[in-house]
Amino acid sequence: MRLRVFGVPRLLLTVYGLFPLLVWCGFHVPSVVYRREDAWWATGLGLLFCVSFIFFFRRGGFWIRYVWAGLALMELLWEIVPAVSERDFASIGGILGALLLGVAMAIWLERKVDSASLNPGALWFEGDLKSIPRVRARVRSGEVWLPARIRRIDERGLFLLQESTSGVRAGQSLEFELEHEGQRVSGEGRVVAFFLDALPGLGLQFFPKDLYHFQQYTAVVRRLRGEGL
Repeated sequence: MRLRVFGVPRLLLTVYGLFPLLVWCGFHVPSVVYRREDAWWATGLGLLFCVSFIFFFRRGGFWIRYVWAGLALMELLWEIVPAVSERDFASIGGILGALLLGVAMAIWLERKVDSASLNPGALWFEGDLKSIPRVRARVRSGEVWLPARIRRIDERGLFLLQESTSGVRAGQSLEFELEHEGQRVSGEGRVVAFFLDALPGLGLQFFPKDLYHFQQYTAVVRRLRGEGL
């Protein structure tokens, strides 16, 4: 794995990873209370998936979210068949509620995965990562400004490529400057991801200093988006 993601708290990822197991437990309360054999199997598999979900997600294996969605959907489909045949409206209501909750969680997770600050969009076969042209960038490290290139950018943050990320810590706040067509924008971002490769990089979640800097930053983002970048 070339990517390390810190922008989503481990506790929140744990809740996501446990969601399929919690759904199963909600519809099999007697098995859980009386510790039947199927409860032990479900608990073991659910905890194994939870650990795998956290492991892969924090290392850029975002494909694990499809496995998560598939497991949750399979469990709900498994429960809805007997509920409909027996006209168990309480169970049907619970299934629909769990489905709506799962959809909301999936949408939130998809927004996180799609954010520029967490995901540089690097494919496993991609060599030298391309950067956005005609945009100059630099990051402040102590009293020194280091040049950088922009890989991705959106309203929530940006992903930078630079010669070295040594000394930079997860969660650290860094100042940055962007320049595009004579317009210069300064801002501050929190480190939420690292890219480890021949040309390392880091993801910054944007925190505007004030309304003026926010407007300047979003103006640059919209201009770049208008250019198809």
